[in-house]
Amino acid sequence: MVKVGLTGGIGSGKTTVSNFLLDYGIPVYNSDSKGKTLMNTNLELKNNIVSIFGERVYDNGILNTNLLSSIVFNDSTKIEQLNNLVHPKVAQDFNQWVGKNNNKPILVKEAAILIESGAYLNMDKIILVVSEKSTRINRVSKRDNSDLDSIEKRINHQLTDNEKIKYADYIIENNSSLEHLKLEVLKVVNKIREVN
Repeated sequence: MVKVGLTGGIGSGKTTVSNFLLDYGIPVYNSDSKGKTLMNTNLELKNNIVSIFGERVYDNGILNTNLLSSIVFNDSTKIEQLNNLVHPKVAQDFNQWVGKNNNKPILVKEAAILIESGAYLNMDKIILVVSEKSTRINRVSKRDNSDLDSIEKRINHQLTDNEKIKYADYIIENNSSLEHLKLEVLKVVNKIREVN
């Protein structure tokens, strides 16, 4: 089995690439959505988040992601504290998921900060999705209804594409059509299958 890390900056198109991988029969673990789920369902994690960020970040037991984001993206120590709580739980959950899918030749872990968190060290191969900054900002503003300032802050909390490239085994450029992107994903899948 090959464990492949899939990463890219916010708005680069990781989720679209993940959906194409699923179309090609490759299971994908979405770290970001799993992290959000765990922050709402894992009691230990919830208690730890409340102890650092206060009870107001939960509204009737449901995480107020906008409030939490506004706290952490304005304070680098807060984002580090949150990551130190969430990442070990996500890593544990991912390992259980791998155990359930160990009959598959390729498994993919999608994570926005795969490299920054050190999770890339547990992967056999890394796919990096890159896209022009203006395109990424445009996608995120449409998707999240976010303002330019908050998008810039989120981008600045991640490594640049140039910094990430040195970790990548495969680079997928996502600046044109979906048809082109799907073909690029297939090329990478075929290369991974050839090696293994």
